[in-house]
Amino acid sequence: MIGTRLRPTLAMAAAALVSLATAPARAEDPPVARHSAANRSAQHWAIELRLGPYYPEIDSEFDGKKTPHERYFGRERRLMTQVELDWELFRGFGTAALGVAAGYYREKAHAFVEAGPGRDADERSSDPTQLSLIPLSLLGIYRFDEAARRWNVPIIPYAKVGLGYTIWTVTNGNDAVASAGAAQGRGRGGTLGWQAAVGVSILLDILDPGAARALDGETGINHTHLFFEYVRFDGAGLGQKNALKVGDTTWVLGLMFEF
Repeated sequence: MIGTRLRPTLAMAAAALVSLATAPARAEDPPVARHSAANRSAQHWAIELRLGPYYPEIDSEFDGKKTPHERYFGRERRLMTQVELDWELFRGFGTAALGVAAGYYREKAHAFVEAGPGRDADERSSDPTQLSLIPLSLLGIYRFDEAARRWNVPIIPYAKVGLGYTIWTVTNGNDAVASAGAAQGRGRGGTLGWQAAVGVSILLDILDPGAARALDGETGINHTHLFFEYVRFDGAGLGQKNALKVGDTTWVLGLMFEF
């Protein structure tokens, strides 16, 4: 059931935006809230396409005395991309859902030359090194969409909270997992954590209710949202010993499709 409905949903995601933006408006189109359960397909799922800046807090464990991450990769915030799938469990005074999310983040730099006689400790080699993060999350979500359903208000505030696990990998110039010897271990592991977020989404159906109904009939996408989210990713380990701290406080922008 999930796979059957998810495949056309992903395939038509781009078409959703084009359809909403280009379809001609019609005078007889009713308000978006009147796109009722009587004339739309069943709705149980939502998928989010998410992106935002990120900078892992690896150096925070050193209390400012050392900054190995900054020394290697600098202070530039790079892009993290994510996909989230939500199962909408309850729809009454708002919508409650359970969600799973996965993301990807990567930063690259040239490794330092090993210090020695006549060599600058800050000299870079031609060999690249890379840090990759794959954050995984299990989330509880609440969206206050009652006003959208009752009074055509297209602005929907929401909140999320959940647990996370971030897989991290450091590779060397041979694209192999880096190793600092048996005493210091290999450049691969995972960090437990939690996350919490607040955000607001704008229901794009209001731009053209007729196009939104047509999209529902053709693809099963009930609603399309543009959202902005402020989120705390805590990646401090939740009691793990010697955990690599990979969290951040940042913002996320994205699109959500309910189907």
